[in-house]
Amino acid sequence: MRWWRKQRGPCNNLLVLSSYTWNTKQSLECYDPLDPNGNITVIFDITEWRNDLGGYVARITIQNYYQYRHVDKPGWKLGWTWSKNEVIWSMKGALATKQGNCSKYKGQKPHCCEKDPVIIDLMPGSAPENMSDGCCKGGVLASWVINPLKSFSSFEITVGNLAKNTPGYKPLNISLMAPGPGYTCGPMVDTDPTVSLVTGGLRQEQVFRTWRSTCTFSSYLANRLPVCCVSLSTFYNPTVTSCPECSCGCREAAKNITKCIR
Repeated sequence: MRWWRKQRGPCNNLLVLSSYTWNTKQSLECYDPLDPNGNITVIFDITEWRNDLGGYVARITIQNYYQYRHVDKPGWKLGWTWSKNEVIWSMKGALATKQGNCSKYKGQKPHCCEKDPVIIDLMPGSAPENMSDGCCKGGVLASWVINPLKSFSSFEITVGNLAKNTPGYKPLNISLMAPGPGYTCGPMVDTDPTVSLVTGGLRQEQVFRTWRSTCTFSSYLANRLPVCCVSLSTFYNPTVTSCPECSCGCREAAKNITKCIR
């Protein structure tokens, strides 16, 4: 059993000037009118130090705190940039989409040598040796109000290629596709170590370090292409005024659409 603490998004503390106008462009890009206080939190828990590999074992959890927004098929994709020269030696509960160039390793090769790994969830029914607690939901997350037990996904990674007794370095440039664009993630920050209940709730155990990143959704970012058009004209004008901008809240345009749908 895990203790969850709801995190506020990086844009939730902005001042609202009116019901239709926000004080900065950033607030527009981070605002979800369906659930302005919701977010998806990425939790990076270091559970074990591995001096033999010059690294650590970490449990990564993606928690959906949106009340109404689900993550549907084909599921989430999580990415980041390593701060140093880290590699992923092994994974359980998820996989990296590319192995990258691991040619300098003559024996066993790491699972992923990419500087910017992209991680996806495993499907239900995966082989038991590849699974971990809370994994393998095909990248699908329910909202935490509708189904808390299906609102998160976890996987385990073993990180190496650092110096012995490394303190660990926070990943940079967190990105989330869930499943498409529209999410903006803040930097990883140090927080209080995650505490879990074990032995039937009789004992508390905490991890060594915990980093968190908060991701918020914006329909403005999700629909950069024009999707529908609003044109204005007057009663006495025989022609319709051209439409340089497009309105929001309409159906998504196909990828090959570059003009307004009339």
